[in-house]
Amino acid sequence: MKILLTLPYNASYKRDMPDLGLGYLAACLKKEGHEVQLFLRVQRFDYERRFLDLARSERFDVYGIKVISSSIISAKRTINLIRSIDKDAIIILGGPQVSADPGNIFNLLPEADYAFYGEAEIGLIEFLRKFPLTSSNELPVIPNLIWKNSSEVMVNQMRFVEDLDTLPFPAWDLMKPCDFPNTPINCYSKRWPIAPIILSRGCDKRCTYCCTSAINGRKIRSRTAGNLIEEIKLLMGKYSVKELQFVDSNCAHPLAPLREICRQLISEKIDIVWSAPYGICIDSINEGLAVLMKKSRCHQVSVGIESASPRILEQINKRQSLEMIRRNVGILRNAGIDVMGFFILGFPGETHAEMRQTILFARELPLTSAAFSIFSPFPGSDAYKRLFKDKSMDIETLDSLDFVNYKNNLSEVSCSRLRTIQRGAYLRFYFRPQIMKYFVKNLNSIDKILFLINRIRFILK
Repeated sequence: MKILLTLPYNASYKRDMPDLGLGYLAACLKKEGHEVQLFLRVQRFDYERRFLDLARSERFDVYGIKVISSSIISAKRTINLIRSIDKDAIIILGGPQVSADPGNIFNLLPEADYAFYGEAEIGLIEFLRKFPLTSSNELPVIPNLIWKNSSEVMVNQMRFVEDLDTLPFPAWDLMKPCDFPNTPINCYSKRWPIAPIILSRGCDKRCTYCCTSAINGRKIRSRTAGNLIEEIKLLMGKYSVKELQFVDSNCAHPLAPLREICRQLISEKIDIVWSAPYGICIDSINEGLAVLMKKSRCHQVSVGIESASPRILEQINKRQSLEMIRRNVGILRNAGIDVMGFFILGFPGETHAEMRQTILFARELPLTSAAFSIFSPFPGSDAYKRLFKDKSMDIETLDSLDFVNYKNNLSEVSCSRLRTIQRGAYLRFYFRPQIMKYFVKNLNSIDKILFLINRIRFILK
């Protein structure tokens, strides 16, 4: 079958980069003998023309669309583009929004035919093996599948990939890192081309604001160090990759192979630098690990701090003290690793004084950068289940869940005042000589400069 896997058009999303989720699916489908293409360059002004030209010329049998909460309207637009040229194509949805709220996806996007939640590598292969379907009786046994049985939405049993080494490497030939601009996750990098890579799947934390476990579960499943080193050497040798970004929920988890990876990078003198932009749990850090990371040429990590209010930290089930945060951020900085702190403003019931406390704490820590997000109750999180237990978010509200535009009236301050506080947090953090020096030093490509200009406009608008 001819299959196109795509991200939906999103005019506000300015970063082009390889997508590991779609890359893994593409590799699994290619291994089955399907003809697969990826369409990931979604921020270009001529998206619609390019997408339609490709769809008309190739006449794909199946379209797979990855959907996040803030791309719901974009996904609907993409589905309409497909239907405008091919009413009979099979449209399959996946991604974080589907995983977080599987029973509601066809209410939001009724034009789609099927969907997969969680990890789709196993189920999608089994699903396509059964085509053409002779009976709907074949569908209930396919793991992770969401389908329509007359007017009823059926959500099949979830199944995870237990042995990550059995997965083929992502289809790097369809998303060569050198084909993407130098706009890495969080925009900090030393070299280019850059490739994202995962060490493990799953998160055993229970932070109330996070929906990661809805996608990959709570059980930590890890690749072996040998499997990872093999992929790293492939990326370096065939695709000239010079920097890696580990994008696990917590690549420093004791069950992840980070320590062995660091040792092999050092012992084999592998000439590559790396960072962890999606975040390392701060309680995973100790002095020995930080030194090992630096020796293996780690230059930057992000850590989820979220709040400086002990009351809020307890409320969101973030089991960390301010003393431990100070100590472990200091350990990373003393090892020579740059640290970005993630903070959230506007938790339910949060006071203005607690927000000020968080902003002051961010300035006190030896961080080199910071991100201040508006609290957004993402589907799949405990916070969403509590706040929307009797209803679902409408499509416009879902589309605003981008850490900036959500109309958050959950805290002590109004949504407009919260946005003002967020803008002020960025200005107070970055407009300091030592931070500006680091910020400017990192602007080592025109792609980064253009991306950051757009990002600043988006945050400060």
